[in-house]
Amino acid sequence: MKYLNKLQVLGILFFIFPSYLQGQGCEKKYEEGDCRMELQKGYRVYSQSGGYYVNARDTLDLNVVFFGQKEYIFTFCADRELYPLHFMIYDPMTGSLVYDNREDRYIESMAIGFDVTRNLLLRITAVGELISDGGHEVASGCLGVLFQYRNYD
Repeated sequence: MKYLNKLQVLGILFFIFPSYLQGQGCEKKYEEGDCRMELQKGYRVYSQSGGYYVNARDTLDLNVVFFGQKEYIFTFCADRELYPLHFMIYDPMTGSLVYDNREDRYIESMAIGFDVTRNLLLRITAVGELISDGGHEVASGCLGVLFQYRNYD
C-alpha cells in the first residue's frame, strides 16, 4: 500500500514539475547563449532586459524608456527555431518608424545613443518556421532581450 502511494505521488510530480520548469525558464534568457556573448565591458545591464516565451510568428511589443546622456546596446537572442528575429523601433509619440533590422539582414544587435530621455516602442517578431505537428503548426521557445548602457564620456 505504501509502495502504491509513493508511486502515485511520484507520478503526480512527474506531471507537475516539468510544466512548472517550462513556464519559468524564459525569464533570464537574456543572460544565456548568444545574449551572454554580447555582454560588453564598461556597460551595465539595464533593468528592462527580459526573457519571454513566444511562438513562431508571434509579435512582442515593448515600451521602453531610454534615459538621456547614455549609450545603449540592444541585443536580441532566441531559441534556434525562432530565428531570424525581426525588430522595429517606433517613436510612440508620432508613430513613425525609427529603425527596421530587415534593412540590415536581420542583425541581432545594435548600439544607439540618446542626448535626451526618449520613450521608444520595440516591436519584435520571431520569424521562425512553423513546424507541422499532427496538424498543428508549432514552433515555440524563449526570446531574450538584453539592454546594456553606459554614460557618455
